[in-house]
Amino acid sequence: MADTVVVTPTGRPAAGTLRVPSDKSLTHRGILLAVLAEGQSVIDRPLHAADIAASIRAARAFGAVVDVGPDRLVVEGPGIGQLREPADVIDAGNSGTTIRLAAGLAATVRGVSVFTGDASLRRRPMARVLEPLGRLGARALARGGGFAPFAIRGGALSGGVVELPVASAQVKSAVLLAGLAANGPVTVVEPLPSRDHTERLLARMGAQVRADGTRVTVEPGFLRPLTFTVPGDPSSAAFWWVAAAITGGQVVTPEVLLNPARVGLLDVLEEAGARVRVAVEQEAPEPVGTVSVTGPDRLRPVAVEGPAVPALVDELPLVAVLAALGHGTSTVRGARELRVKESDRIAAMAEGLGRLGARITEEPDGWTIVGPARLRGAVVESRGDHRIAMALAVAAAAAEGPTRIRGAEAVAVSYPSFWDALAETGTALVAPAR
Repeated sequence: MADTVVVTPTGRPAAGTLRVPSDKSLTHRGILLAVLAEGQSVIDRPLHAADIAASIRAARAFGAVVDVGPDRLVVEGPGIGQLREPADVIDAGNSGTTIRLAAGLAATVRGVSVFTGDASLRRRPMARVLEPLGRLGARALARGGGFAPFAIRGGALSGGVVELPVASAQVKSAVLLAGLAANGPVTVVEPLPSRDHTERLLARMGAQVRADGTRVTVEPGFLRPLTFTVPGDPSSAAFWWVAAAITGGQVVTPEVLLNPARVGLLDVLEEAGARVRVAVEQEAPEPVGTVSVTGPDRLRPVAVEGPAVPALVDELPLVAVLAALGHGTSTVRGARELRVKESDRIAAMAEGLGRLGARITEEPDGWTIVGPARLRGAVVESRGDHRIAMALAVAAAAAEGPTRIRGAEAVAVSYPSFWDALAETGTALVAPAR
């Protein structure tokens, strides 16, 4: 896809049944947890995207053999205590999940592991994972005190209680992975519950893991190989749910992950007046099913505050789009974490929606948005952030006239076929800029 695309609305509502890419979070975890299992793990229907390629590179660096097929990943893991010291720097690209979870793997290695990433990843805070690993006994040296490139010397790790100042599934997962090689149980305490994919997969692999609200404890021990099928990514389906809501259409997304910690957006859509139907068709290791969203005649304003944020943190740019077209004043608060994603997503959405004509005020930890706005086509920037590019594309589909989106290639990080899928909904035409 070209660096810049033009999105031209058709005036028709978003409609259809869309099968979205497989879940990114679960694909990452399947690969990196398989490294700690001695034997062959099989991951069916994985996501194939740039971020996942980074986790495959990391797995291979620690000694895993990874066979990549079109619909299956087979990972032969060295097992806990058998990971090798990487022979070269591990480049995590744009993937925060890769660099943070792999840091947990590195803490178990008797040797030095060095990590880097692209320009965006090198601006993201890493002290938040290096300091907790340090409390277990790993030693780290980082640029600027807390940024990649950084090095970790792992080895003898101690059990204990690690309290995290900010709820983070990535940091929690890194500590739990390191805890499998500690000399005693490791407990992670968060201020709010974060997504629990790692705990679910660890339990499936035979780990002794206990979760109680904001506390998760893992006992050291070995893991058996993992076999599972990756469901559709709700963070990808979210673009079509919101497209249906703002255009008055109806979209169905089958075989989507329905983990409660990942589908907070559905509650917000119902608050806005959309009709949401969920059919759960599988319960373990993760709930999976079909979601149907139908747009209302009139969108209501919404309010998202701190406790609700972890369950829809990746979807908050879409909440801003929804709010721009709602009738009244909407607010998002308690989302300061958006400042340190692939871009400053608070600033990026305030700028992009503002250019399209939304009445949006940037706040320190979110936005205040007064709707409904009459959106008009404009030139907007993704800032190299896949979720910003896609959220602005959904907004552009409800605008008047064409919108040029610069940095459109960023979608390859998580949803390489996004532009084709947007055209498939019928609500917009997509073409490379001339």
